[in-house]
Amino acid sequence: MIKTVQDLINERIAVGKVVNTHGLKGEVKFFPYTNSEEIVKNLSSVVLYNREKKVFYNLSVESVRRMNKLFLIKFETIDTVEAAEKIKGCEVFIKYEELPPLQNDEYYFYEILGCEVYYESGECVGKVVDIIETGSNDVLVVKKKNRETLIPMIKDCVVEIKKPEKKIVVKELEWI
Repeated sequence: MIKTVQDLINERIAVGKVVNTHGLKGEVKFFPYTNSEEIVKNLSSVVLYNREKKVFYNLSVESVRRMNKLFLIKFETIDTVEAAEKIKGCEVFIKYEELPPLQNDEYYFYEILGCEVYYESGECVGKVVDIIETGSNDVLVVKKKNRETLIPMIKDCVVEIKKPEKKIVVKELEWI
């Protein structure tokens, strides 16, 4: 069965974006969407997709090295600055199975975004629309109609995360 580009993308997760070229031999500057250096350093076979131009490439990664907040990536068949220019603006996708396994209390943002959030009483708080990284803990941005609720991702607030059901149960916060 022939797959569409959308099928290819739906089976994968974007881990970053090619933001520019670097040098004359086909290296590109890569902006990661993840704070896990392990994911970027272990890139091997990837799909690049440019949503604006609606073009995709299946490429193999030859090398990855860090450059400040970015990474420099060399793809096997991209050997000139002109070839690298063609993939500028592409997002880089990997298969979900290629993500490193997590501990029980860890999660990837894609697993939490879109989850329905409920108080222990069963009342619906809303849907997770964003996650704020504060440094000490993540904070869920939960929206229901025009109301936004911020819920810290700490043990005192989060009772249970049911990833397969896309459901999170939280304690109702009492304000003084």
